[in-house]
Amino acid sequence: MLRVSLLIFVWINPLNGCIPTQNVDSNGGTPGSPGAPGSATTTTTTTTTMATTTTTVTEAPFPCNVCQKVYDNTCQGFGIPNLLQWCPTAAEAGIEYTLGFLQTIFPIIPANSCATVITCPLTTALRIKILGAEIPAPVLYAWCQESGPNAGTWYTGASILLRLELVSLACKPII
Repeated sequence: MLRVSLLIFVWINPLNGCIPTQNVDSNGGTPGSPGAPGSATTTTTTTTTMATTTTTVTEAPFPCNVCQKVYDNTCQGFGIPNLLQWCPTAAEAGIEYTLGFLQTIFPIIPANSCATVITCPLTTALRIKILGAEIPAPVLYAWCQESGPNAGTWYTGASILLRLELVSLACKPII
């Protein structure tokens, strides 16, 4: 009886072990098919190129003769030189100059003046430079006379009597 028990034990024990199966690669192939061990494998690489669109913002023509542009020409655009000191370019800020037009809207502006209306982009606020100091400004417009004793000088303010002489103006980030 011991021999029969030993024979059954020896015969059943391998049945509990590993059952050999077919080799299957990760691609679902079988031996001898592509991707199986010992067979040649072909790899295909696909490169996708996406077109990028570059948007260039240009300034409107400058109509003034005697007056120079008042918007700060050192402004280089978002993030330049850094996120604290950047300012949009005049084109990005939408600065447009007119000759002899704004005095119909704002009668305090002298006739034959070069003028601009300033609307700073979101996340920026207007700052004006007067006598070397840069200060926040709630103004919407600036003007420069093309003729007369004050020709070529930019001003902003509430009236011809309450005016500030400008060196430059720029839209700066709100910090």
